[in-house]
Amino acid sequence: MLSGPTNPLVSLTIDQAPLLNLADWFSDKLTHSAWQQDGNFIYTEQDGLRYYPLFLDFARTATSMDKVVDTIDLVNQVIATNKAKDMTLYTSGFIFHSAAITAQASFEMQLFGGLSLLGVLLLTFISFRNIQPLLCISLLIGSAMLAGMLALTLLFDTIHLLSLVFSVSLIGIAVDYGYHILLTAKHTGLRKQPLTKYIATAILVSGGTTLVSYLLLLLLPIPLLQQVAVFVAAGLGFTILTGLTLITHWPWHAQSKQTKIQTTNNQFAHPKQLIQPVKGFKVLLAVLIFSSLVTLPNWYFQDDINVFNSSPKHLLENEKIVNKIIGNQQYPRFIYTHGSNQQQLLERFEQIRRVIESHTQGEFELRGIDQWLPSINTQQQNCQWLLTGLEHQQLSTISTYIPAQTLTQLASCDTEFMTLKQVPEQVTALFPSITQKHDKTTGILSYMGPIDEVFLHSIQQQLDFPIYYFDQPAKFSSALTKLRTYILYFLAAAVVALLLLMTIRYGLIRGALLATLPIVTAFSSLALSHIILGYVTIFNLLGCILIVALSVDYAVFLREHGRQPHVIKAVGLSAATSGLAFGMFIFSSTPAILQFGLTILIGVFIAWLLCLMLPVSLLDKTKHAQ
Repeated sequence: MLSGPTNPLVSLTIDQAPLLNLADWFSDKLTHSAWQQDGNFIYTEQDGLRYYPLFLDFARTATSMDKVVDTIDLVNQVIATNKAKDMTLYTSGFIFHSAAITAQASFEMQLFGGLSLLGVLLLTFISFRNIQPLLCISLLIGSAMLAGMLALTLLFDTIHLLSLVFSVSLIGIAVDYGYHILLTAKHTGLRKQPLTKYIATAILVSGGTTLVSYLLLLLLPIPLLQQVAVFVAAGLGFTILTGLTLITHWPWHAQSKQTKIQTTNNQFAHPKQLIQPVKGFKVLLAVLIFSSLVTLPNWYFQDDINVFNSSPKHLLENEKIVNKIIGNQQYPRFIYTHGSNQQQLLERFEQIRRVIESHTQGEFELRGIDQWLPSINTQQQNCQWLLTGLEHQQLSTISTYIPAQTLTQLASCDTEFMTLKQVPEQVTALFPSITQKHDKTTGILSYMGPIDEVFLHSIQQQLDFPIYYFDQPAKFSSALTKLRTYILYFLAAAVVALLLLMTIRYGLIRGALLATLPIVTAFSSLALSHIILGYVTIFNLLGCILIVALSVDYAVFLREHGRQPHVIKAVGLSAATSGLAFGMFIFSSTPAILQFGLTILIGVFIAWLLCLMLPVSLLDKTKHAQ
């Protein structure tokens, strides 16, 4: 506190405003400020070491996601060049965490994306033992990603990094269509226009369903999800176009295993060659539905922002050290109020402090500029208290330690008062700035403890002016809750769209039964994710979007072409590549990416298992269940 003449900060300004907060200093029995002055700097001492705060101001553009890593790299270069050997540096502030998390996410996206792509290409080469299918798959993936990036660049000024992470799901869909085209060509001998005609229906039905599902994301007021929708929609559209034009007309000469086709229903004429389903479909479906429903009452949607914290350990340790040194002044919970001028604002700060301290008995610290700068009204009261004490010799025990010249200055305290302009910049930099806008002055107090609605209401009742409580973690968590609600609405709309499209194509009963497979797969994937993690987040829900898309692909191709060897193999390869691509995400140190990958990995396995067991009765086109 600016309350003692022996404090260097007080000495700096006492000739301008000798009163400061001396009465409080006397009352606290020689309590000194933890901060002292060293030239143009302030410092505090702990355990024989001096700690100097250095404040950095960054331009808004320097803290954007695409610039923040370069900004902190530049800061680190300056530090490395000028840092003394015996100096230890501790960093604090969101920009350091933002840079570290962005760099880590970018590294993981490149690493996992590169390994996944390598695995997909390797699996493709092993499956076909031919370089041409490898080129076809590479062309599909490349065209899909290029179209998605082009669409994002044209429609958005800035691109969210996480939108690219989640948009990588397009790889799984593009590869899925590629495998079906290539294996159909290999096993049927069809090429060019006949191949396009044979495969187009299945691709358009599954692709159309997926496209509609992703486009529904555009209805949500979340830029991140809108970017995912644009990326996947553009990439998916270009994938279908590329597949049905270039890939089906690819001039490769692999020997076909079957050439006789029954064109009336796109089924092979040799039913003995159809792969029979694995028994146990109804049992597995019942188990998945039952287990999901049993766990449903215990589902916990985790919207706490802290669960997504992926900051490196050394940055978190730095924050603890800095918070200890400066008294947790950066705790992200704030009380703010307005006044007609600075003096009224300081008076209101003092009233808020008295009310809160009367409730909490000072259990949690309330930090603000009023700790250093009392209002003029308080200064006048302190002055009167001081003059009375000096006049009646009530302060003789302490006044003997104060130089005579200082006592003379203190005796004239009723004519000079401290204002904000006279507080050293090193002090004001420790607190949020007091802002002036039109005829309103706004100031902020930082509170180191929790305030619930009941407590806030109790405080407000004892004040004759409004106060506002800003809890940054709670705001973030509230935003996540809102986002999760939007995603649930989207999934509900996607389910309705899926049922509608499937029933239009395959009839009411059979279409509804086929649509049940993606729904059960997504639902049970969430249930198993909840069992493993103990909670479900928005990123698990985002994983369900891709699960629904892949499950629809599997079901539609089986329904259109039957349980032919090349269809089963294409479904297996698609599941394997998707599991490979997204299964690696479970090794991510970024919680959001891990949650996303875990749900997809579980869902792909369940979808593949259900397809292996899918009864022939659901695939037989000769039977109509309307």
